[in-house]
Parts: sequence; structure tokens; C-alpha cells
Amino acid sequence: MNTEEITLFIERNLTNFSVNSTGWNDLIRSLLYEFAMAGWNREHRVFGKEKFGELRCYTYSEDETLNNKLKKIKDKYSELSVKTCEICGGEGKMRTIDSWQTTLCLNHFLEQQPIIEIDDKQNVRRNNKTVLNIKNIVKAEVEYDLQKLWLYTKEYDDFEERKYFSWQEPNYYLLLKMIPRSLFPKDRQDEISLLFQSLNDCEICGYKAVHQRNCLRCHHESWNPCGYFIQDYGEKSNYIKECQMDIFIDEDDYEKYFKYDQSFEKSPDHQILFTSDDLREYEKLLF
Repeated sequence: MNTEEITLFIERNLTNFSVNSTGWNDLIRSLLYEFAMAGWNREHRVFGKEKFGELRCYTYSEDETLNNKLKKIKDKYSELSVKTCEICGGEGKMRTIDSWQTTLCLNHFLEQQPIIEIDDKQNVRRNNKTVLNIKNIVKAEVEYDLQKLWLYTKEYDDFEERKYFSWQEPNYYLLLKMIPRSLFPKDRQDEISLLFQSLNDCEICGYKAVHQRNCLRCHHESWNPCGYFIQDYGEKSNYIKECQMDIFIDEDDYEKYFKYDQSFEKSPDHQILFTSDDLREYEKLLF
């Protein structure tokens, strides 16, 4: 088979793949090469795209034997794509950004995730760009569960001028705490104050962030000596230990992202219950 013709086939069809960046180009080239070697008619175009963070390829042949070969090739590279950063081609994993699924390495994941920063002049910044100053806020609104926040810096009815923030961003609760209560609707002011006044220490992550039995920092539920807690863990220390190991392993890179968060105080008496031996045994079960 003519190597030059295969190369032309690959480069010609590479542009038919609608993907977010160039990180998957080597995967797509390899896929197209295997198509050619499997017997795909090189005069026919091959199309594909990124969907839900995964590489998808769309082809059809009237030759059932060839179709089976192509399916195996497509499945192979779909599986590889969810382990490959769409931007740089390095090792990646499936992640969610602004409700969109994408496959990224840790560095490119952190680059695209918004991080709220508040300086000593009360400037609120996202990814090194100032979006507003707390002193200029004229109105604030929150979702029913206090996990979403809208801030207005001009006229009340100017929808375009409001800024949106979410609990999924580091320092969200720090921002919520710093906004004058008088800017919120009257029926929400006491609720917001009570949230911060009633926080308790989390025995799992060690932050003073437990609100209504759930930790706002690590998102684990506090131990409850009944139901599935007893059935699955037996006693409190086992539950805390397993949750702490999950945080340490940090499979979703949540802790790497939230290391910038300063919303909650760290408890000086917090204890880590697991040992290195516990961690090794737990990792064997997971991986």
C-alpha cells in the first residue's frame, strides 16, 4: 500500500474532525491509518467530532466485515480519547466545566476552571481579571439553597450587568460572607447570617464548614449512627477514615483545585485517622 497516499488520506480527513483543540490529532491520525489498513476506501471521507468529552467517528460501509473492523477501531480510539487531554495530548481524564464534559490534563483543567480571588481593596477577580468591586454592588440575589449568587453593580433591572458565581468555585462562600447583608432581599438576610454563625467543625476534612449535617468544603455528610452508616461502616471512625482517604487520593482533582479556597477556618484539633497501611489496602480495592 502506497505510504504517500495513506499520508494524504490522513491529512485530508484530519480536518473533518470537529474537536476542541489539537490534543487528539495523533489519535485521529492513528485511527485514520488503521482505517486505511483495514480496507476503507480512501476516496471516501471520514468524519468525527468531540461529544461529551469523547472522540466519536461516523462511518458506514456496505461491507459488514469491514464495518465490524471499523467499529473495533472506533471503540479503541474512543476509549483512548477519554484518557487524553484535548488540548495538549498528555494524560487526561473526563471532567466537567460549566456543565460541559471535556477531557483534560490537570494543568489545562485548572486553567479553565474559574477561581474567585478577593484582594484587600475588595476587588473580585476571576482568573486574574477584575470583574467587580464589592463596594460597587447595588443588589445581590441568591438561589434558594444559597449555592448560586448574582451580583448587580448598576441599575437593578439591568440584567446584562449582573455577575454570576457558584459554590463550585473556590472562595465562593468567602465572597458570600463579605457582601453586606443589606444588599440581599430582606427574607434572605437572616438565612445567610445564620449559615455562617452556625458552622461546625468537619471531622473529615478539618474545616469549620458543616451546615445542616453537610460539609460545604468537602461535601461529605456528617456521621449519623443509624441506617446505612451503621450497615456500611459499623462505627464512626471507619466512616471518617474512608472519607479522609478519598480526599487524600483525590481521584477527581477536587482538592488540587480547592487548595485556593479560603472560605473556611481550619480546625487546629483535626485528626487524620488513616495510616499508610490503611491507604495501601484501600487503593487496592479501588484500583
